[in-house]
Amino acid sequence: MRVKLFAEHNTITSLLSLFLITLLFCFLGSHLRVPAELSLFWPVNAIAAVIVRHPWLHRMRYYVASFAAMVVNDTLFSGWAWPAVTLNVANLLFIIISVSMLVKHYLRDSDRRQINNALRIFPACLLAAFACATWGGLAQDMSFDTRFATAWGDWFSEQFSTGLMLLPFLLARNWRSLSFAALLSPGKWLPLLSVVLSLVVGAMMGGAGSLTFPVPALIWCAIVLPIPVTSLAILLTGISEIVLVSHGVMNIQGNDNLLHLSHLTSARLGVATVAISPLIVAVSMDAVRQLNQRLALRANYDFLTQLLSRSGLYESLKEEPFSAQRSVGVILLDVDYFKAINDNFGHDAGDGVLEEIALRMQQVVGAQGRICRFGGEEFAIVLFDARPARLYQLAEAVRQAIGKEKFWLQGNTVTVTVSLGLAQGKAGEERDWHSLVNQLISAADKNLYLSKRNGRNQTTPAFRTLTLASDVA
Repeated sequence: MRVKLFAEHNTITSLLSLFLITLLFCFLGSHLRVPAELSLFWPVNAIAAVIVRHPWLHRMRYYVASFAAMVVNDTLFSGWAWPAVTLNVANLLFIIISVSMLVKHYLRDSDRRQINNALRIFPACLLAAFACATWGGLAQDMSFDTRFATAWGDWFSEQFSTGLMLLPFLLARNWRSLSFAALLSPGKWLPLLSVVLSLVVGAMMGGAGSLTFPVPALIWCAIVLPIPVTSLAILLTGISEIVLVSHGVMNIQGNDNLLHLSHLTSARLGVATVAISPLIVAVSMDAVRQLNQRLALRANYDFLTQLLSRSGLYESLKEEPFSAQRSVGVILLDVDYFKAINDNFGHDAGDGVLEEIALRMQQVVGAQGRICRFGGEEFAIVLFDARPARLYQLAEAVRQAIGKEKFWLQGNTVTVTVSLGLAQGKAGEERDWHSLVNQLISAADKNLYLSKRNGRNQTTPAFRTLTLASDVA
């Protein structure tokens, strides 16, 4: 059973979930400071990715809940009182600023904007870390002297490096599509092995350039591996380098003097800047792979939604075993008031709605039937050997999946509904599925018109067209 931590229309559940998750991250972050070299890794910054993935959390009350969790953690486990309030304002600043700069660009964006989105992580983390470090340095020491500069550098390097490595990993969207069996092939794990070897060589060579030794291996990962795996490799590589530097195994000073932990600022910044180039390469390669895949399937698949095109639907029907005794069901779907969406929010927003509708339809229909973008804002679903009641149930499940959760359009949540018409019949005297499906689509279109005329956001069943479809067939 899948547990849903955040619900847009359940404020109490979302507040409690965010509070507990922040409390957990704060607890982990506080205890990671015990082995001091891991102070680089500040997991509380992951809250920024949580909010970006759930944009309705980008509200002041949710930030207050997260801040309260930070204060509670420091009060209970660190024994702080007033410092727990003042210092955690710095952590909250990082989250608010980074989310504000990223949230509008990571909401169902198309692949062609992925490179720009990856580039936005760098300035978002840079500005957020600057504000965080300034407040944190002032909260620790109000005098502008070397102590303030040291505190500022520690805050900035920690926040900037953590954000730049953690956010790309947490914002990667393709984990579910990964084939872990495919990752076991030599062409996939050799780049990861090269990252490990480059870390070893860098530690042996020493000097300031040793931090950059893993870059070619990480770029190899970016070319060969999916974005989520590459971002994970970048994250683990950065943490490993900081650990090696702090223990003196990787001596970036180039002599026998070990870096003290307070001097890890330059190492952290070096690791952070090393991370950005493999990330850009990974996103670029992913965009190229997506483009090649779309060009290869362009004839039979819709470019925007990845669904079957009209010609692709009829082409796929040729592969279905033909029998005069088999029944076929058609669900025809049209988006309600789609022109108003384009007029009010622009055609890019309209394209985003169509992409999201296609995704929700696929989640409901799965392998039960063929889904086709029939034209414009109209979709068709073809099912074989389904009873009329089952056809209606599936249509209703699709309608509810689309209308239940709102769509995010340019900073606004908008309810989008669809109207559906059904038709069903048997092959009869027809000699192929193409002719029968054409007739059923015409019949379903009449029922779709009835759904529109009767108020939209409803399904008109196939019962009225059963006899007609059979007679025509």
